Amino acid sequence: MKKYTYVLWDWNGTLIDDLQMNIDLENSMLHQRNLPPLPSKEFYLENFDFPILDFYYLIGYTFENESYEEVAEIYAAEYERRLETTSLFPDAKRVLYTLSKNGFTQVIISATEQNMLLSQVDRYGISGYFESVLGTDNKLGQSKVQTALSWLKQNGIDPKTAVFIGDTLHDLETARAIGCDCILTSRGHFSKKRLLTAGVPVADSLDEVLERLMKE
Repeated sequence: MKKYTYVLWDWNGTLIDDLQMNIDLENSMLHQRNLPPLPSKEFYLENFDFPILDFYYLIGYTFENESYEEVAEIYAAEYERRLETTSLFPDAKRVLYTLSKNGFTQVIISATEQNMLLSQVDRYGISGYFESVLGTDNKLGQSKVQTALSWLKQNGIDPKTAVFIGDTLHDLETARAIGCDCILTSRGHFSKKRLLTAGVPVADSLDEVLERLMKE
């Protein structure tokens, strides 16, 4: 009997390979505000974090002439426009299909605004793999904890039967807050070095995640 029944997926940087697009978009917005670009990809991987507002202060925003909410709206619109330049990770569909065929119930829990998230998941033709696709009611990139807790409670699910898959330490924080296990992936928005400090499994691919889940 397998250990987990539910696989809770993060979206950005976990299933969708949007790291470089996000870096390019950040630099474009910084340039428009006469702020220096991100020093490097490595800088982003070592410093990007939640809440995203704190990261924005770090990279030079002051929000004296525009609010964080205004910046987040602009960012979200431009992200949607650039979405065609991104794709799912090459192993994503295969892993989602295999888990579905083996009886796992899959859910996306993301900090992306709900309607945007539904549109993005549908765009890549993978909506059918998920029982629920859960985003937020805003575009501010805030915590996913309450979303996850509400879903578990509404569905009467024992968190010990679930595992959260994500690419940031916030995903681990979410998993711990709701009481489920966590596997982190090293191809997203945090460096592998940061993830390895967490004391949970860190996978280099979704195929590796699949292998772990099938062995449990």
